Amino acid sequence: MRRRITTAIVGVTAFVLLAVGIPLAIVAQRQLLDSEVVELQARAAETLAEIAIPLDPTELAQVSIEPDQSVPFSVYSTDGKLIFGDGPEFADPTSLKALTGTPASSTDGSIVVATPITDQNEIVVGALRLSEPLSGAESRARRAWLVMSAAGIGALGIASLIASRLARRLSKPIIELAASASRLGSGGVLDVHRPVGIAEIDLLGAALVDGSHRVYESLARERRFSADVSHQLRTPLAGLRLRLEAAATDAQVQTLARAALEDLDRIDGTVLHLLAFARDAVRSTSTTSLRDAATSAIQRWEPRVATMERSISCGSCEDAVVGASYASVDQVLDVLIDNALNYGTGAIQVTVRSIAGGGAIDIADEGSLAEAASEDDLFRRGHGSNHGIGLALARSIAEAEGGRLLLVGRHPTTFSLVLLAAD
Repeated sequence: MRRRITTAIVGVTAFVLLAVGIPLAIVAQRQLLDSEVVELQARAAETLAEIAIPLDPTELAQVSIEPDQSVPFSVYSTDGKLIFGDGPEFADPTSLKALTGTPASSTDGSIVVATPITDQNEIVVGALRLSEPLSGAESRARRAWLVMSAAGIGALGIASLIASRLARRLSKPIIELAASASRLGSGGVLDVHRPVGIAEIDLLGAALVDGSHRVYESLARERRFSADVSHQLRTPLAGLRLRLEAAATDAQVQTLARAALEDLDRIDGTVLHLLAFARDAVRSTSTTSLRDAATSAIQRWEPRVATMERSISCGSCEDAVVGASYASVDQVLDVLIDNALNYGTGAIQVTVRSIAGGGAIDIADEGSLAEAASEDDLFRRGHGSNHGIGLALARSIAEAEGGRLLLVGRHPTTFSLVLLAAD
């Protein structure tokens, strides 16, 4: 940003200097040339006062060598012939105009001034011609251009300094806002924005401060909710556990109580795992056998699947040990099997594959997924039924473990959990 502001200001300054300087240089050159013409006309008037009538070449020669005569001159008769001097043998257009009684000047190739010579009766008896090269005027013009160029370079330098200072003044509050905004990602709260005198930046700063407070309050509510849910569920779950454990002494309900206790253990483990996942505290050093996880999930879901007159089985269960927690794999499998049971049809098949660099579990049913349903929509939270939480949560858990959850088939519908091998 600093470089762009500096470049823009210096560029505009350079453009203005060129737009003004070039015409000014042309005008200056013209004025210098005009001043040379005026000066030469003054010398012609002085020389004319020394010339006697009638015109005599000898007397003219005497005038030309006088100390105050610094510019050579030529004199022409009324018929245009050269009487004295080193001018053209025949009068040039400037001298011919002077022979008509009108003073004339020319700057074509050299500076030429011609003035008529008249007698006491104001009758033209000849023409006086003075000339000098353009080198003098051009030299003065070059000096003027050098001065103007130096002034322009100085102006560019000053503009660069002003632009650098202005760029720092404008970019500093933006850099500070960017640094403050980066703290929003960690749930921090921005301090009160100090006005910098730039309305737009002050408005942005105030909006960021206000937004940071709202985000912090929202995150705080979510964290309190997660902690409260975890805490409050433990009490009724503990009471239910005690009752089931007491009931487990009765031989008739022992089997049912044991199964219920296992479900309670899973509920407690799920709450703890989701709470750790929400706090980014999932341990990444765990290892899991995908075959064991798939077998456990099939056994757990078989009774519920059977009540809906469907089946679940392991088509091919190779063993693959991956670097992920068992709880994470277990919860992703529960989401995928629940999705197949509620939205799919026919038999549910679980396949464990060993792949290069890791392992994968495929969950497939005999249903079909419409082509209009994009993969991004399926995994977007809030999309579809059940508030769109299941698949979105499952993909988040998979990615937290360094893996991927993918839709690999639509006919039949097949999802695949891919995880990296354990180190």
